[in-house]
Amino acid sequence: MTIRLSGMASGLDTDSMIKELMKAERIPVNKLLQKKQTMEWKVESYTSFNLQFSTLRESVSSLRFSGGWNKSDGNGNTIRLSTEEIMAKVKDFVSKYNDVITSISGALTDKVNRDYQPLTSEEKAALSETDIKNWETKAKSGILHNDDALKSALSDLKGLTSTVVSGVDPEFDTLSEIGITTPKYIVGASSATNSKLIIDENKLREAVEKNPEAVISLFSAQGADLQGKGIFQRAYDAMNTAISSVTRKISGGNVTSLGLISQMSKIDRQVELKNEQLNKREDRYYQMFAAMEKALTQSNAQSSWLSQQFA
Repeated sequence: MTIRLSGMASGLDTDSMIKELMKAERIPVNKLLQKKQTMEWKVESYTSFNLQFSTLRESVSSLRFSGGWNKSDGNGNTIRLSTEEIMAKVKDFVSKYNDVITSISGALTDKVNRDYQPLTSEEKAALSETDIKNWETKAKSGILHNDDALKSALSDLKGLTSTVVSGVDPEFDTLSEIGITTPKYIVGASSATNSKLIIDENKLREAVEKNPEAVISLFSAQGADLQGKGIFQRAYDAMNTAISSVTRKISGGNVTSLGLISQMSKIDRQVELKNEQLNKREDRYYQMFAAMEKALTQSNAQSSWLSQQFA
């Protein structure tokens, strides 16, 4: 182990000098750690989206089948849900759908703050917890901007609004025919605003009361092809696809595409190797300065001896 002493003979603050030298040497390591931090934030965001996708998927899991709209009457008999209960199921789906649309649209259009990079450990040490939190909020902005997996999920969900389900009552084969529509397009409004579903409760109630089986079929049809699949089956499939795509982003899906977790592990190995190299380099700096100090000490001793000889 290298003995580290300050510059007693030279009068130089060798510790400070070496720290400054090593600060420059550690820049590549800090960049790797910043890159890893960005990846960790992406994993957090992707995981949050997967939870939302799962919530929407589970909300239609049983309702994508006709039997999911049944209940027991308390006497062992199976009956259809009431008008109010059917409307409640539909409204719950629309609410969760709108939540997902809002989240995806926000992530895709969130602006990237390139002036705010992940903080290094040295930078964090100089800031308060509040300042760190505020900085990281800005650094995370746009972390999934224009993400292809989210764009695909958004496209699949928006496609449900104009879907025509074949093989069901043609009077109720689209969402608009039971009072569920998107708003009139607003120029300059956000994608979420223009894509959210709006329920005309009077029209929905009228449709359910007139023909509850037709309304249920619109959501639960199980035709042989895609056109014959009901709205909830399509929503279920769309969320399955989205979850798989996002999971591949996190964990990887094939030998040619490393997931974020594998990439972070690779960075950890690179950082470990670079830190070993930097520790050795730091020891060499101390050895170099120690040799200089020794030479100066010997030189000063010789000068002192010569001065005494000619005194």
